[in-house]
Amino acid sequence: MFLAVLIRTAWMSDDGAITLRTVLNVTHGFGLRFNVAERVQTFTHPLWLGLITLVYLAVGNIYASTFLLSIAFSVIVFWHALTRAATPAQAAVAAVALLGSQAFVDFSTSGLENPLSNLLLAAFVLLFLDDRLERRRWLTALWTLGALLYLTRPDDVLFVAPALAFASWRVRRARVVASAVLVGILPAIIWAAFALIYYGFPFPNTAYAKLGMGIDSAELRVQGLLYLVDSIDRDPVTLVTIGFAVALAFVERNPAARAFALGLLLYLAYIVSIGGDFMAGRFLAVPLFAAVLLLSRVAVGARTLWIAAAVLLAVVGTTATRMPLWSNSRPVDQGLKPSGIIDERAMYFRDRSLVFARRGTFREPDWPKARLPPPRLRVLDTCGLMGAAGVDFGPYVHLLDECALADPLLARLPAVFNSEWRTGHYRRMIPAGYRESLETLGNNLQDPALHEYYEHLRTITRSQPLLSGARLRAILAMNAGRYDGLINRAFYRNGGMLVRVEELSTVRDEGTPWNAAGNHILKQPLAIVCPDEPGRRYFDVSLDSDDRYQLIFVKRDTILSTLDLGPIPEYRRKPGLARYTPDIPARASANGFDTIVVFPSGGNDQYALGHLLIEGNPATDAELYRRVSLREGFAAR
Repeated sequence: MFLAVLIRTAWMSDDGAITLRTVLNVTHGFGLRFNVAERVQTFTHPLWLGLITLVYLAVGNIYASTFLLSIAFSVIVFWHALTRAATPAQAAVAAVALLGSQAFVDFSTSGLENPLSNLLLAAFVLLFLDDRLERRRWLTALWTLGALLYLTRPDDVLFVAPALAFASWRVRRARVVASAVLVGILPAIIWAAFALIYYGFPFPNTAYAKLGMGIDSAELRVQGLLYLVDSIDRDPVTLVTIGFAVALAFVERNPAARAFALGLLLYLAYIVSIGGDFMAGRFLAVPLFAAVLLLSRVAVGARTLWIAAAVLLAVVGTTATRMPLWSNSRPVDQGLKPSGIIDERAMYFRDRSLVFARRGTFREPDWPKARLPPPRLRVLDTCGLMGAAGVDFGPYVHLLDECALADPLLARLPAVFNSEWRTGHYRRMIPAGYRESLETLGNNLQDPALHEYYEHLRTITRSQPLLSGARLRAILAMNAGRYDGLINRAFYRNGGMLVRVEELSTVRDEGTPWNAAGNHILKQPLAIVCPDEPGRRYFDVSLDSDDRYQLIFVKRDTILSTLDLGPIPEYRRKPGLARYTPDIPARASANGFDTIVVFPSGGNDQYALGHLLIEGNPATDAELYRRVSLREGFAAR
């Protein structure tokens, strides 16, 4: 039955197709890279990529290889969860939870690494509960599985970290533990060494891209909580099962169960801290399977408890937006929410699923063999749909990923400020001359400091041979952060639209034409850098009268307050600029702020800013207080 469910729900995600482009490149002589002109690690799952590559070499069709591997591993882990359950009643709980979880079923295919993560977790739990092995071999094998989980997806290690600590404590002999750890993590060390030499960096490019997103941790946590709420709405079985497993583990006072439950909690806390994901359920599929292993193998309880749990989960499953058992070829609502979370399988199901496939949907791509010198590359901008575009356009189209997941330079620039950011989509400003640099394989950047930075980066990602002295020195210096000062972070954070408040001190009278000389025409948000002085009360600004603007008060990349201004009501509106003299919002006034972002948010697209006066500047305070007194009817001071 589970195999039938998998076939009816099997699909290929765009993120999964990113890996397939790399597999096609490495098997056709281009190297282990996404864009053929540069060495960049765009994948977080080297072990999964390696397995797909091996199966592809045997099968000859990249899509068939991925589906075969995903379905085979998923059937194995489903069979394992049921047949290795401690009791038939616990097996029933496992079956109901796995078949009722939209997250687990959706990401049992998709081209992503979830099936391998589940398989390794099952092997870890099986080994952890095996008391027959000699302690050194047992602990070494556990640490090896932990390393393989890291190579499948680095954050998978959180699931087993407490169990590894508990297992090491049980062995107690320091020399044995040290030996087991060093031998066990050797696969991860070998990969990190290879990545450092080949790519120039020990971690995936995606990790560096996410370091520069510039979003306040509190905002990320709120988005992460919304991700959990979204799961309860779409797929209640998943979090109910996880919560039940964790609660039962701590009630039982079983050290092994508590170790695995703590791993689950660590992983959920991590998911909340990074803002979840834009794909509904993606980061909850493996926790669901871990919870099922905990319930079926580790936890103990009366038969009546398990029967009641199975019935309850079945009832909860009937309230889901889309039950996996009823999935078929009928259209499904993608359910895009204001939080930016979407049912990704529903989005791609008509174009990249087995049940909707045409004869040519999963035809083997016509991928050429590498040749030297390569032809001139065509550059295509993208942020999203990078996997499908990468496979469809072939190796000689260079995808300029504005979200920086596949671009080594953009990954090291800060994301452009955007108060309406969406998880996983953090756009970068394209530096002047960068597109031409990619087309010509040169360095045409116009920013002198960034030109120097990119020259060092090109030495790492493009130069031959790999072990030249210049390249090795650049790798060491880049990883040590010696070139970081060459990046004007404020400039690129604000998309190049950056001025100091002192530059806006010339007052523009009401009615000044919106496009008069000296005004700032706003094609995108404008960031205004201010002295950070708490206690300021007032400001005065002139904006085009028939448009709506949002002013965002920011301190160290954290949004403190927002304020909406305009448009002036039509009955008293005059053409041109209008002056506003509001109070600075309370939180921004109390804490101080270092940047005001003026965000055009509605109107006729003729957005303009004339001047901005902020309390605390002796040169403009007299005019500011005059405006406040006109507003209030008394002299401000």
